Amino acid sequence: MDRGRSSKRPRVTGDGAPASRPASPPWRRKMTRPRMRGPAAPLLALFLGLPATAREIVLAPDPAGRPVLAPAIQAADDGDTLVLANGVYRETVTIAKPIEVRGLPGAVLDPSEPLSADWAPAPEIGRGVYRFPAGRKPQALILDDRIVAEIDRRRAEGGGPWSWKTLLASGPPLGQWEHLRALWMYSASDKTAYVHLAGDADPRTRAWRVLWTAEPVVAFRGAAGAGLRSVTVSRGFIGVALLGRSSRCTVSDCTIGPWERTGVLIGEGAAACRIEKNRIARGAFETWSPVGGSKALYEIWKIHKNVGYYDRIGVSIFRAGADNRVLENHIVETFDGIALGDYSVESLDIPLAHPEDGKGTEIAGNVIERTRDSGLELGAGCIDVRVHHNTLRQTHGGLRFKLPRIGPVFIYRNVLEGGEPFNLWFSMDDSPAEGYVYHNTVIGGDAAVIYSSFNKSHGIGAPKWHFYNNLFAGKGFFRNWRVDAPVNFTADYNVVSGGNRPWPDDPSREPHSIYVPDAGPLATDHRPLPGSPAVDAGWDLSSAFPKRPLPGCEPGGFKGKAPDAGALEGN
Repeated sequence: MDRGRSSKRPRVTGDGAPASRPASPPWRRKMTRPRMRGPAAPLLALFLGLPATAREIVLAPDPAGRPVLAPAIQAADDGDTLVLANGVYRETVTIAKPIEVRGLPGAVLDPSEPLSADWAPAPEIGRGVYRFPAGRKPQALILDDRIVAEIDRRRAEGGGPWSWKTLLASGPPLGQWEHLRALWMYSASDKTAYVHLAGDADPRTRAWRVLWTAEPVVAFRGAAGAGLRSVTVSRGFIGVALLGRSSRCTVSDCTIGPWERTGVLIGEGAAACRIEKNRIARGAFETWSPVGGSKALYEIWKIHKNVGYYDRIGVSIFRAGADNRVLENHIVETFDGIALGDYSVESLDIPLAHPEDGKGTEIAGNVIERTRDSGLELGAGCIDVRVHHNTLRQTHGGLRFKLPRIGPVFIYRNVLEGGEPFNLWFSMDDSPAEGYVYHNTVIGGDAAVIYSSFNKSHGIGAPKWHFYNNLFAGKGFFRNWRVDAPVNFTADYNVVSGGNRPWPDDPSREPHSIYVPDAGPLATDHRPLPGSPAVDAGWDLSSAFPKRPLPGCEPGGFKGKAPDAGALEGN
């Protein structure tokens, strides 16, 4: 039921511009949800326990910055729609009832405030370092609408180039202030914040903003059937969080960023929620050029991972319930684009306490680009997970398998291009899960599939993983980076340029794969053109696994004698 939507209003995109919704891609047309209109709508409302006469309530910002949306949510009835007029709403909110919050063009939720600080030079730390007293820790400092990188003093004690004093004085050892444009740290012992800007610039001449709260800007807590649509969610610690076993909630057509820690968090058992058609960007006060092998650029990764507050994730699915869907979002300039898993179980020595966390997750149609770390990460149980029709561009870590345990996980019709160095890679430990990787296209980067960064190997390898009908146009198929694990996955009917066979001494392991110097010609979207060895090179997977039909491989899904290798069928 489309609660409170007026047919006279155009849909608005996350940046506030009216737009018509494009036609759904073929993989989505089967998933269209029925809408109840006309005389039957009140009956459906009664069935769902909603009032038959839901209201649409228009709100405007308070000139003095007092909360407007939070009290309106408190007063709203189930089924109401709260419409945010143009302007900035200086608050965080919690949604715990089945209502929708919808923004008109220019509606922004932003809990930050101007920083009023008693700045002073701190020459005892280094030239260009400034300080200001702060009785409590800021959750983020924001300059030029960008989040400034922060050191965690607890992780940067001692001496050497990565100690907090040296970093504040000089920046990271190789790049210094070339790529990292500012750095700050809060010292709890003397209740002081320290800041250094590139070029030893005086922070007193700049307009700073500060975030004091670690609460999500919008938190769904125990909500069922609630929604957030067409709102800009800005300058939060976490942009949007779906928590407390929320269910059937939707976040759509929003712009989410900048944010400090996470763009969208799905956790605490939240289930059957949809994160759809949003633009999610962290907005860091750093250089976001692709890493490209530069050790100086890689130091930004080390600032956060080694002496800071770890990953910054566009969409984090962490200890979530079942059947969540992350669809057609544009995620740009984060650490990890989308992560499904649990960092506490990233070793086979640790029991998987909740294997069904994240069961039935679907990640589809997203564009993820320019990530400092992985474009996509998959871990924990990974039961009945589908990852398909995504595009990953210029990601450092491509699609990373953090030892999925159970499966099945289905990875198909994805395009990875310009990744460096990783494309598809197994990391942390062996992966005993059942996994199917088919009809994907990998362009550039290192080998398409890599074993790397195992903290420990149990000698299992990846025996239940299968690679079919993929187009790997880069530096070959497989590389083992110093990992003592068996190469025991199954592969066939792949088209590969660049060599690096998984079993160079045993061609019988993949008798139908084609290894060529060049996989072209390919169209600009990497679809094989006539003359490409990828044309008709695949296996008809619609009947290959009768006991477990593979998603996205319905009969009649190809045009020639056989399916083309790769994500896209040629013309």
